[in-house]
Amino acid sequence: MEVCQPLTKVANDSCPAIDQLQQKLTLLRQSNNPIQHFEDHENEIHSLFIQAEREILAEELQKLDINKASIEVNGVVYHQALRSYQTYQSAAGPVRVLRSLYRNAGISALSL
Repeated sequence: MEVCQPLTKVANDSCPAIDQLQQKLTLLRQSNNPIQHFEDHENEIHSLFIQAEREILAEELQKLDINKASIEVNGVVYHQALRSYQTYQSAAGPVRVLRSLYRNAGISALSL
């Protein structure tokens, strides 16, 4: 099944993960502590970006989820069997999202 979703946000719209990243970077830059070890400073900035990237990826993945009692794909009806959090591996590391699992309406639990 191919899933395509149009972009629903304009690039300039506010994104909570980016807003939080900006706030943390501002606090980091405004701290009166001189940079003792640039590598530590660099690692902290990198961690902030990775955290924001994961949050953005989780938000985008969540948008792809269909949360309906039943769906039809190619004439076959599937009923929602489970809705729970699942962790997916991304290029930025693990992301956790709430997803739906569907089961063919013609298959009983006993026949599995």
